[in-house]
Amino acid sequence: MSKGEKTVLMSRSIIVSAGLMVAAVVACVVFISVSARRNFVRSAQEELVQTQHSMSLSFAVSLNEQKILVLQMAKSNTIVAYMESPDDVALSTLAVNEFESYRSSFLSNSVFWTSDQNRIFYTDAEPMYVVDPDNPDNYWYRMTLEGRTPYNFNINFNEVLNITNLWVNAVVKNAAGQSVGMVGSGIPLSNFVDTMYSKLPGDCRMFLYNNELETTGSLDLKHLEQKKPITDLIPDFRGREELLKSDGNQMMLIGNVMYSLASLGEIGWHIILFKEYNFDEFRKGAVPSFMISVLVIVLIAAGIFVFFRLRAVREKELETAGKLLSETQNLAESARENAATAQDQSAAVKEIVATMEDNNALSESISLKIKDVAGVAEKTSGDVSDGVSHLELNVAQLREIAEANKTTINGIKALGDKINNIWDIVTLINSVADQAKIIAFNAELEASSAGEAGKNFHIVATEIRRLADGIIDGTKEIKEKINEIQQSSDSLILASENGTVKIEEGCDTAKTLKERFDSIKNASEVTAASSGDITTIIQQQAAATEQILTTLKQIAAGVENFSSATESISTASQNLKAIAMEMNRQTVRQDDGQ
Repeated sequence: MSKGEKTVLMSRSIIVSAGLMVAAVVACVVFISVSARRNFVRSAQEELVQTQHSMSLSFAVSLNEQKILVLQMAKSNTIVAYMESPDDVALSTLAVNEFESYRSSFLSNSVFWTSDQNRIFYTDAEPMYVVDPDNPDNYWYRMTLEGRTPYNFNINFNEVLNITNLWVNAVVKNAAGQSVGMVGSGIPLSNFVDTMYSKLPGDCRMFLYNNELETTGSLDLKHLEQKKPITDLIPDFRGREELLKSDGNQMMLIGNVMYSLASLGEIGWHIILFKEYNFDEFRKGAVPSFMISVLVIVLIAAGIFVFFRLRAVREKELETAGKLLSETQNLAESARENAATAQDQSAAVKEIVATMEDNNALSESISLKIKDVAGVAEKTSGDVSDGVSHLELNVAQLREIAEANKTTINGIKALGDKINNIWDIVTLINSVADQAKIIAFNAELEASSAGEAGKNFHIVATEIRRLADGIIDGTKEIKEKINEIQQSSDSLILASENGTVKIEEGCDTAKTLKERFDSIKNASEVTAASSGDITTIIQQQAAATEQILTTLKQIAAGVENFSSATESISTASQNLKAIAMEMNRQTVRQDDGQ
């Protein structure tokens, strides 16, 4: 093995050793950092779990005694019998006495009850109001009587009592297992909050909530009265509602906040505690000093590496000079090939530019034609609109003429009825004239029999008969005129009715024509709108074509520049080749001299 090979081998060994040392140091740093963070997180979890256990125990102790008392009341035989018959005076007296005996055992010194028979809500033996199960404010009533558990808790503001309590409700069932009423007591919220939060560390926060995610425990009593959603108070759990409803204990780290969740299964509530931690603290302690030591070791290893690396560089110069000569030759050859390719690409790009210019001119011509079409379509649409307006006016006038014609026909028919009345009158007159003529004839006979004394009377009778004959002749002429008028009236009615039919046909024809004009108008509007859209699209296409054309011109200029640069690279490669050959000769002479 030559001296150069030994040197190279030694350098590689040192490099490998230094690399392994650095890798070991980095691994140690990572391990210590991860371990420190893990221990810090575990310590935070243990601290929060202990606090959560303490709060859960305090909560259970504060409610357990009240719950047991309420369940004892619900199971009393006297109270069960009273719930089934609340109007029984003797049972009522016994039950009230028993309720009074329980009062002093509750924190609020108060009890309440309701029988399902009359649903009267009693507080400390005083009837307060009648419970309405359909009222949303009385939701607790159905929740208790129809629930699957013998008791429940709820926080509610009672408007009648004007208080907000933690209510403990228990269902009263008879021997058949039927719900007959409910009993309970209220825990003042002030006592509840004081008991729950008195031992809570100042840097921890805590809330209680039910399965509907309504807040049931908070330092702010408004959260309880408003049944504030727990996700409004802890936004980190929006979208994780199912996690909030899960049973058992859970730990969760979100950002720098550690959460501890637990279920208070006995009452169907949940407790959540959380605290913000500064996880940058795990970097304190031994990590900084260890990093300083690592830095010193790395610097020493780097110094050794540089020393031996300089010795190895000299031995690689010869090999590098040979590679440089070979690569320079390849570079020169590639430069010549690139120059030829660039020239071909330049010609192709110029041809594309010419084609795009023709396409751009064609797009502009099409755009102008489409604008003309759009103008014609808009003018057609306007003309059709005017035509439709005139048709509508014509139809209206025709309908007015039809109505007037109908009025005329009705008038003529009414005139015919009146003529018929005249005909009846003429007939009556003719009948009277006939009777007068007969009477006059009889009077003439009587006057003739009377001789000279009836002479004057005979003259009067003769004149009356002549008048009657004149009336009969006049009525005949009237009848003839009436017949002529009726014939003319019938002809006029027939002509008017035919005219009305023609007018109706004209209206229908005009209506059909209007519908067709409307269709033409709509088609014209669609054509005008489509022409406008096509014009816009072609204009956009022309703009895009201009951009492409500009880009292609820039590419063409770039290709020409690239062609020139490639020729320069080719020349530079030749010069570099000469320099590499000279370096190779000098390196050989230096190596021979050594």
